[in-house]
Amino acid sequence: MKRAKKKRSFDRLSDAEKEAIYQRFERVRPEDGAPLNAKDRARHKRAGLPVGRPRVGQGAKRINISMEKGLLKSADEYARKKGMSRARFIAASVSAFLHRAA
Repeated sequence: MKRAKKKRSFDRLSDAEKEAIYQRFERVRPEDGAPLNAKDRARHKRAGLPVGRPRVGQGAKRINISMEKGLLKSADEYARKKGMSRARFIAASVSAFLHRAA
């Protein structure tokens, strides 16, 4: 019968042991992974776990815009007070503008 390894708190490890663990995980790269196989996809589906980013509407498109710094600061403060992200605030602002313009 195999003996179970005794678990040790990471905080109690020596600096050398912590560094060895860090170096081991630093060697793992995203390109080392592989897409989910059919069995794993089925397990994710059964568990209700979505694969990939959720699609909202027609999907999202990343854009770059330029904005005056003071206006951006005001927008960020407003979004933070309302508990929303900058991107969501800008999207809501554009949507409101388009609805009023129509």
